[in-house]
Amino acid sequence: MTPRLGLPADVDAITNVIIQAMPLDPQWDYRFPWRHEFPEDHYKYTRMLFEYFLDPSYDDWLVMVVEDSFEPGDDPQIVAFGVWDVSFANKRIHGPGYIPQDPVTDVEENGGSTRRDANHEHFNAFWKGQIKEYQKLFSPIGPEQMHMQILATLPDFQRRGHGSSLCKWAMETVRRERLKDMSVMASPMGYELYTWLGFHCVERFYIQVPGEEERLTLEAMIYKPGR
Repeated sequence: MTPRLGLPADVDAITNVIIQAMPLDPQWDYRFPWRHEFPEDHYKYTRMLFEYFLDPSYDDWLVMVVEDSFEPGDDPQIVAFGVWDVSFANKRIHGPGYIPQDPVTDVEENGGSTRRDANHEHFNAFWKGQIKEYQKLFSPIGPEQMHMQILATLPDFQRRGHGSSLCKWAMETVRRERLKDMSVMASPMGYELYTWLGFHCVERFYIQVPGEEERLTLEAMIYKPGR
């Protein structure tokens, strides 16, 4: 259950995890309501995003994975993973004005803006709403922090400690690197886990397209060493 570094060769396994796990989170239906009608687009652009996250040249991002066996005696396979913004390292080298790499924009510029599985108004509201909230709540803290972007576990392997082990790896990294904190924009699906691990809620906020009643509720949460 010890996390290991995600590698470019893991992209298909990680794509499989996220496509199976994330529909349990309301934000997936909100952003990708037509994924069943256009499964090829859903797979293509989901995979593309993780190609960027796993590319060693995208060193502002770090993917960690956990492996487990589907049956006793089977070879272990990836069943959970997490993605973190670790741009604090490059900000230490280049200064706080350093602008981190942006895989989401790279996907958009390479066909993602026309993907048929997505509600693009919802997609942009979700993406830009989190950026706005991060800038308001966490940017003033300064560059010495990590941000958890994604945490996902295959449904059959949930509640076995895999997500916790990934979070604890990141919490230990925060302590080892003497960072101020780690933040996450938590959906209701992850809120209970993060609270149990010692994160606390800074603010509840909503993702909503103007003029629509439908909205998502997210919790801006933070972990501080020693809490």
